[in-house]
Amino acid sequence: MGKSKLTKSDLVNLICGQDEILEVNVSKYQVATVVSKFIETLRQEIEKLDSSERIELRGFGTFGVRQRKARVARNPKTNENVNVPARKSPYFKVGRHLRAMDKK
Repeated sequence: MGKSKLTKSDLVNLICGQDEILEVNVSKYQVATVVSKFIETLRQEIEKLDSSERIELRGFGTFGVRQRKARVARNPKTNENVNVPARKSPYFKVGRHLRAMDKK
């Protein structure tokens, strides 16, 4: 892969090229549907998370949310103070197997 990013369609093409997928004769459309549904379901579940909950995909990583406090920020263009409300902020923590790649 010589590109600097991997798109959803690139991911679908990589999955479609796997021997296991070729053996069961799954169409590219079916793979694309499953990938899209997986991403959409993961996004919806992350939105529902409380700050004490998380979604763990073993061998890949953990998704969760952190509660950010309300604060006063400054608009750098006008130097005016801006109130930023409290909000949930999603995060991803890399799993052990992916982290180990960095050390190789």
